[in-house]
Amino acid sequence: MNALVSVVIPVYNGAEYLEATVNTILAQDYDNVEILLINDGSKDNSEQLINTLVENHSSIKGFHKQNGGVAAARNYGIERASGDLVAFCDQDDFWLPTKLSKQVPLFEKPKVGLVYCGAIADYAHLNKQDKPSFERKYRGDVFDKLIQVNMFTCCTAIARKSLLQETQAFDDERSLMGVDDWLAWLKLSLVCELDFVPEHLAIHVFHGDNYSSNEEKMHAAELVCLDKIQPMAEKHNKSVDWNEIKQNLHVRYANTYIYNGMFNLAGDTLLEASKLKNNSKLSVKGRLFKTVPNCVWRLIQKTKRAI
Repeated sequence: MNALVSVVIPVYNGAEYLEATVNTILAQDYDNVEILLINDGSKDNSEQLINTLVENHSSIKGFHKQNGGVAAARNYGIERASGDLVAFCDQDDFWLPTKLSKQVPLFEKPKVGLVYCGAIADYAHLNKQDKPSFERKYRGDVFDKLIQVNMFTCCTAIARKSLLQETQAFDDERSLMGVDDWLAWLKLSLVCELDFVPEHLAIHVFHGDNYSSNEEKMHAAELVCLDKIQPMAEKHNKSVDWNEIKQNLHVRYANTYIYNGMFNLAGDTLLEASKLKNNSKLSVKGRLFKTVPNCVWRLIQKTKRAI
């Protein structure tokens, strides 16, 4: 299979990283590729850099538009993609050379509409160690797994253009920022099968500028995502305990808030979670975090970490 792959890269003030990202795509051992750089109203020198890259590489196309957010930029790229397959990469992520050559053949299966792979999480800018991320390896009808948590990052995904258009995959509503890709994968999982390559073929970079680094905003956005997908899932006769899904989401974020020392917020979140499934343990825990002074929790946390 030698289908043309259109790689869509939204760019917003990404000049610092963009050329290195593009070089990892140009270095693919799969050669039927076009790269679409979508400048989403950048205020740095991204526009000039994109123009230079276009001049130097015939496989690169550059587009400049008013700022509309990453989802709108992805949609802009999808509509202008010439390939039957569309891959996604962010301006600061990287691909290993065999990524496309290992993923594209899986589309020979007619029912497969999206293929993902593993990724390495690069925390270099946050002084953390790199580690494999997005390790969940499910194929086929994965909606029931995917609704629990986003299983893969955008830089690992390739999808059929026709299905991206059919499902209007990327919703550019601002309240979904940071999880618009999760909603897109959920939409696709309702109409096609997913497959994966069990190798780490991409590097997803985390740094202070990542929207996904803001836990509170991501928490709110994930709840919006669930509200958006629920009526679609019901139309496809998916049986989902939505209260359980939302409760688990609240608990997951509450644990993050606790780890980060945000004890009052953790208490509020646990109390909200307890209402969804009448969980008395969560209610008690939530009230404790709301009533016990933060200094006490910080001391307990410091002691535990020292042991």
